[in-house]
Amino acid sequence: MSASDGMKFIQSWEDLVADKLQGIRRRAVLKSSFGIAAGLTVALKAPAIRAQDKSLSLMILGPDQKAVAWMKSALDEFKSKSGYAVELRQSDWGSAFQKLLTATASGTLADVCMMGQVMTPALASKGAFLPIDSYLKGWAEIDQFYVPMLKDGAFGGKSYALPVYADVRTAIYRSDILEKVGISALPTNWDDFKALAGKLSRKNGGPLDAPFFANQDKSVGLMQTYSQMLVQAGGSYFDAKGKSILSSESGLAALQYLVSFFAEGLANPNIVYQGTGPTPLVQGLAAMTYNSVVEPRNAHANNPGVEKFVVAGLPLSAKPGGTPATLAWINKLGIGANTKDPDGAWQLLSFLTSKDSSEKFAELWGGLPSRKDLKDAPFLASINKGFVDATQYAGALPITPNLLQIQKEVNIAMQSAIRQVQSPADVLAALDRKIDEITRA
Repeated sequence: MSASDGMKFIQSWEDLVADKLQGIRRRAVLKSSFGIAAGLTVALKAPAIRAQDKSLSLMILGPDQKAVAWMKSALDEFKSKSGYAVELRQSDWGSAFQKLLTATASGTLADVCMMGQVMTPALASKGAFLPIDSYLKGWAEIDQFYVPMLKDGAFGGKSYALPVYADVRTAIYRSDILEKVGISALPTNWDDFKALAGKLSRKNGGPLDAPFFANQDKSVGLMQTYSQMLVQAGGSYFDAKGKSILSSESGLAALQYLVSFFAEGLANPNIVYQGTGPTPLVQGLAAMTYNSVVEPRNAHANNPGVEKFVVAGLPLSAKPGGTPATLAWINKLGIGANTKDPDGAWQLLSFLTSKDSSEKFAELWGGLPSRKDLKDAPFLASINKGFVDATQYAGALPITPNLLQIQKEVNIAMQSAIRQVQSPADVLAALDRKIDEITRA
């Protein structure tokens, strides 16, 4: 689903809801026409049926066969503990947002739903989910979640979702290529990172034409790289009043830093990852990038011989001695607003975000835990420690219903910037105006 299609769908929300309400009224009239005897039969039987009918539904996104098998087993366990039978629904990520929007408008949203980062504010702003603050109050588990990841499930001052795992980004390297220029210690700040790219550059006697890959792809990878640099520079997307401030001093510093790799021949804007096969880092076309555990998993699938050389460092700081900073793309679970059993839905939600369940979500969906008490989870032993260490420095993107459209616009602007069609200052000034139009700030 494209960003523009997503926004059109959101804008048609009221019409969809109105149609649904009309349908409910029509059905109510038809039901009232049943005979008295039939009505008595239903009335007598209904209480017994409701007493036995402890059922819920769950929507999960992007599972593979192994994940589905685990989930079915987990739901059997939940049934034995709670008495609730759970209908399992699933969707691929690509069509998930539209399915959740449609289900919300038609009143068929699952009792508990999985959602991606950009989906949460867009759906919460339309009343798709129940606030869960009353359940979180006094809940013993709440302090186990990383605070930025927990905050990412809030919108408009209310909590709507709990994180289950995160795609945490950091600086990633090919250690075997770094060794060719005598580097063993990984960079910690922008200056060192840039200096390493210079040493790796063929023009300086290094082994690579374009040492740094800025995650250009057919989606929003370049926007994700810029966003990480933005937080490392101390910047943010919006001010306290909701106006876009990417052209601020911090935002400009981040874009100038990104563009400098391309301007100095240390990155190639024409190298674009198509989404399948080995990434440029795994191919050996680059030795440095900003990404996640996706990189070593890509190596495992496409070039197993180099997997051991794909290593993660701490997120960078903009200045020497500064605090590392990065972002995480956080996937969550929330309770559908149309649920007929919110207490039962909370039981399911809290079960799925428990320590044991959260560990399996992270392991099987290919992310990192959202809970602090899982930092030593057994499955993490097979993941480079740098990824796990990066989690404590990870924040989240801004919580706005327009994030789907905004990230697309940022990615387009970044493409212009790295090709040096416009100056970084002009790119960001135009981008601020565009984002304010989208948010009507």
